[in-house]
Amino acid sequence: MIVTGLPGGILLVRQRDHAEQCAQLAEAWGNETFRRIAPWGPLVRATRIHDDGWEPWDAAPQVDGTGHPVDFPKLDRRRHVVLYRAGIAAACDAGPRVGLVVSLHGQGLYEKRMGLDGPVPERVGRPLHEVRFIEDQERLQSRLRAELPAAGLPEWERTAYLLLQAWDVLSLYLCWGGLHRGQRWLLNSVPRGLGDEGVTVRLEADGDATCVVDPWPFDRDRIVTSVTGVHVPSGPYRDDDALRAAIEAAVPEQVAATLRPR
Repeated sequence: MIVTGLPGGILLVRQRDHAEQCAQLAEAWGNETFRRIAPWGPLVRATRIHDDGWEPWDAAPQVDGTGHPVDFPKLDRRRHVVLYRAGIAAACDAGPRVGLVVSLHGQGLYEKRMGLDGPVPERVGRPLHEVRFIEDQERLQSRLRAELPAAGLPEWERTAYLLLQAWDVLSLYLCWGGLHRGQRWLLNSVPRGLGDEGVTVRLEADGDATCVVDPWPFDRDRIVTSVTGVHVPSGPYRDDDALRAAIEAAVPEQVAATLRPR
């Protein structure tokens, strides 16, 4: 569950709905500067399901010791690895390229997004459940690569991973409070084509529902994207059941945002 504090309450967005917004961004991606890679379909599919492992948690969210909903970065990693293993296994059923991208995404959550967020930490001394998860993903990725044509695969998987990271962070900017708070965010290493290590794309708020994107990577002059969420009282909540009852009573709504070039 993605938890955003707003005036008068909290916006809750399920990870699957966030991933659907990521897929909306993927489907609108591409122009003369930011070129799509081939094959494109498996990447869009991976984007749409890359966070499906969160579904059990989103179906039964919990409160922390203060009675407030647990935001997704704060979930104990012992539970997190269980969720992600299941999501990655399901992604592999959709095809080796889909599984490969989702596995890379899962591993990246434990390795500074494969270096995008700073040096990858050493594995020595890290919790065993984290190291085992990372090593299991590396073995899985090797098996998936063996099912695919080798020509051009390293460039494709690296570019696909970077694109997913760009859409992931952009969606979080729109639905996790960056836009609502008027912040500026950066998308690092956004590739302009196969094998490109990318450029920095800047995100800036223009009001609380419009995001200025520079440089512009989409195939049309303006995009309206939305994510399903629910507004609930800020809390604190007595227990998990009280939070779940508030979510059940809330009416889902579409939280829309407009993206435009500078």
